[in-house]
Amino acid sequence: MRIAKRFKRARLNGLAILAFAALATAVAVAARHAPVTSIAAGRLDQVIYDSLYQLRPPQDMTGSEVVLVAVDQPALDAVDKDLHEGWPWPRLYWGLAAKLLGQAGAKAVAFDLLFTGSSIRRGADDDMFAMAVDDAAMPVFFATKIGANGKPDAFAPPVTKPVFGATNVADDKVVRIYQPQIGGVPSLAARAARAFDAKAAIPDAPFYLHYYGPHQTPDGKTTFRYVSAGLLAAAGTKRLSLKQVGLSPDIFRGKIVLIGAVTAGTYDLKSTPLAGEYPGLEIHATAIENFLRGERVTPLGPVAVALIAFLFSLTAAAGTILPRQTQFKVLWPSLVTLALVLLAVVLFRGQHIVWLPGATPLFAVLLATFAAYAWSYLTEGRQRQAIVRSFSQFVSPEVVAEIEKDPKSAVVTGERREMTVMFTDIEGFTSITEKLEDTRLVSLLNRYLEEMSGLVLERRGTIDKYIGDAIMSFWNAPLGQPDHAELACRAALDMVARERALSDEFAAIGMRLHTRIGLNTGPMVVGFIGSEKKLSYTVLGDAVNTGARLESANKFYGSQILASENTVAGVKDRFVMRELDRIRVKGRRQAVALFELLAEAPGDAPLRARVTLYEQALTLYRAQNWDGAASVLTGLLDAHPGDGPAGALLARIAVLRADPPPAGWDGIYEMRAK
Repeated sequence: MRIAKRFKRARLNGLAILAFAALATAVAVAARHAPVTSIAAGRLDQVIYDSLYQLRPPQDMTGSEVVLVAVDQPALDAVDKDLHEGWPWPRLYWGLAAKLLGQAGAKAVAFDLLFTGSSIRRGADDDMFAMAVDDAAMPVFFATKIGANGKPDAFAPPVTKPVFGATNVADDKVVRIYQPQIGGVPSLAARAARAFDAKAAIPDAPFYLHYYGPHQTPDGKTTFRYVSAGLLAAAGTKRLSLKQVGLSPDIFRGKIVLIGAVTAGTYDLKSTPLAGEYPGLEIHATAIENFLRGERVTPLGPVAVALIAFLFSLTAAAGTILPRQTQFKVLWPSLVTLALVLLAVVLFRGQHIVWLPGATPLFAVLLATFAAYAWSYLTEGRQRQAIVRSFSQFVSPEVVAEIEKDPKSAVVTGERREMTVMFTDIEGFTSITEKLEDTRLVSLLNRYLEEMSGLVLERRGTIDKYIGDAIMSFWNAPLGQPDHAELACRAALDMVARERALSDEFAAIGMRLHTRIGLNTGPMVVGFIGSEKKLSYTVLGDAVNTGARLESANKFYGSQILASENTVAGVKDRFVMRELDRIRVKGRRQAVALFELLAEAPGDAPLRARVTLYEQALTLYRAQNWDGAASVLTGLLDAHPGDGPAGALLARIAVLRADPPPAGWDGIYEMRAK
């Protein structure tokens, strides 16, 4: 029946996990596409996308197919100083630069500069520019902006057959997507890539750029190969070769050369996932390399994203519902989220970038976790109430409060652990029952059990059961108690002290109240045991049986509290105890050392003297020095006539004198009766 219950609970949990994951995924997917929430989800995806780029190592593109000729600050300073020209430079400079690049073997040249109006320079600046471009030995492309009317901007220089490439960028503040064509006009990057390789795979639709790295790293290195435009301007105007200005023609041979401005004030700053300020020139260089290499960022499709969202939300729900430990329930969703982030990072850091849009899976994990927590709270709330109701009958309110806070900390099902058990019994209770009326007996017994049980609970013990006048209790369950042996010893001493107060009530009816107590520590099995109709929270095992034998052994020794050596081992320094004997109880082969628990340490001087004298006598007894042992015990009894163990040992010595033990006797007393 219990297995059936567990199976039913597991099946319900499994169905709940699947339902929560499916529902969370459906809601997350719907939210990603709903008009109200799609904007927020899209922005979250963009933030994740940009963050992932910060985790990619830069790629060295200085040996790629693109060389960038840039108007940087050194170029502006050099032209101003040597040629006495400010910005914008004469267009002739650009025509001469194109001619030099053709002579160096460049495969194509693309100007990311707009020549919309006539040159502001005097003379035939536009004409000379056009003549130089027409004489260039390779294709030359010019940037243009496609207006809202779908037409390109005007172009002033009289180039014979100018070829234009659109340079409009996406309307987003951050350039993540590149458009291969705008208004039917191929982009500047598409023109250059196709001139370099007629078979270059250029898509029709916009795509996510595969960026190779920042414009410049902290150590000053650039991702792409940059050449200062000032050197080309100097070479062209002074009729110098590239080598004469410090440039090797090999830099440009077989390359696509992009010419543009990268200095503040000369161009529009762009924002990319890699930086808030990024040269637009380098965006086109990136696009060219993407075309030639067949690289781009590939977003996972909606079906794949939904599947990932389902799997991770399923894992989050399972890790929240199934574990027993509260700390694991709290930690698990964070681990699932971390795993989702790591998956996104691994996919994005690959040679071919794969982007997992994270908003949908993250939202699904959040929803599934919330639902799983609610389910756990409701189901565990019912379990908590059932456990609390069960334990409130036999543990202290303080222990109940701890169990209520964390039901998983309580041992419910069978578990083997080291524990301490205590058995108590009223001496001569059978004769008491014969002399009292039933109602008076019940009233008196209830008073006794209430008082003694209260002492057990005060010491955080668990009441196992009542057997007539006897009480069975134990420590270290349902909650763990590292000091269980000490707690049991203190409870036993409390009982003896309380017994003195109750003795007056028993004496009023002519009865002597004397409770015998047995304590033992050892491995036991604890849990709810029984049937569906009747369950008992109890302990089982050989150590439990030994505890019961120790309680009954008190009548042979005239003692009141007997504890085994296992119980005494860890608490001996905190109590006054004396070893009484080593016995082999009925049903056990292994001998047990018996200790009498007398008081809390240090005890008074007479009590310590009794302990010392008895231990001296015990040593002489085990050495078969009957006369010496008897002499010490006699002196002990003269000083303390009521010392039951001393009288019992003295009587045993008399028997052994008459019937000596066999050779090799080990001093262990065989206890035949229970």
